[in-house]
Amino acid sequence: MENKIWEALPFACVFSDNLGIVTDINSAGEVILNIAKKKILMKPIQQYLRVDFELTSYFNNFSESDNKFSLKNINMTVNGNVMVVDFWIIKLTSGFLFVVQPIRNNNLNNIFFAETASQSVVSMAQMLTHEIKNPIAGIVSAAQLLEMSLSKEDRKLTKLVTDETTRILDLVEQFDHFGDLRKPKSKSLNIHNIIQRAITSSKVKALNSIIIEEDYDPSLPDVIGDPIQLEQVFSNLMDNSINALDGYQNGKIIFKTYFEKGLYLKANDGVKRELPLHIQVKDNGCGIPEKLSEKIFEPFITGSKNGTGLGLSLVSKIIMLHNGVIKASSENNLTIFKISLPVLS
Repeated sequence: MENKIWEALPFACVFSDNLGIVTDINSAGEVILNIAKKKILMKPIQQYLRVDFELTSYFNNFSESDNKFSLKNINMTVNGNVMVVDFWIIKLTSGFLFVVQPIRNNNLNNIFFAETASQSVVSMAQMLTHEIKNPIAGIVSAAQLLEMSLSKEDRKLTKLVTDETTRILDLVEQFDHFGDLRKPKSKSLNIHNIIQRAITSSKVKALNSIIIEEDYDPSLPDVIGDPIQLEQVFSNLMDNSINALDGYQNGKIIFKTYFEKGLYLKANDGVKRELPLHIQVKDNGCGIPEKLSEKIFEPFITGSKNGTGLGLSLVSKIIMLHNGVIKASSENNLTIFKISLPVLS
């Protein structure tokens, strides 16, 4: 029971002995800190959780009446990546418990909450589809019939009605897709074939000035997934990049794949899976506004003037259904979406 509670905790927890040597890390810790248990075990805690002070200097400063202390909004370098965290050290009989709670710049942490947020709008999506789609279709038909008996000048008004109601129908269609909770129809897939189809379908929307680069590892093993859903993921990400490059000179979108062991995720079915296949979609566009960085995968959150805020939430939902994770970051003037997936056993 204790082990089940330990693995179910939603924040990063690391145990060390009295000398600061790591003896355990929970599943959330592996995901949030983006580090494998086998890599951190039996290593000094300071080697992987670095702050602006010596952690071990606090080990001898606990009193019998006060066996813990906390630090708020500190910069912590975790496995080479800097994040802002709330941090606790708790003195136990046999060592120390370190609790790390990122507060921004950490989209991996948001995946635990993005699923709940996604589920919360599904019922509304289904309601909108049913209650709005049919009446709007009737309005479009009535406007088209009315147009036949009007003058050329008046037809401009009926065309406006038709265009705007069609736009509403398109929006409702997006809600309809968002509310589709069917399980993936999974089969063995070459991820490069899926990416290539998404690029081909989205390329027509890109300006001629946008350069699309592909940097693939041809030796990658197959994944198990739904080809339609995964193609939708990469189409949405490419469309995002195209929008982010609007008005930018020398726009570039880069698709990169590679294999790297070390990341694990405990999925809803209770099975802990390794996620060694990684796909990055990068662009040198306008980037993600800082105020949205924490909520980028939540429904109705968007930095686009005409966006609905459903695209990235749907992407997040599909990736979670495939037992993977997605995170967003900025590096060297590039916005990077990184997807990590399990491979075919």
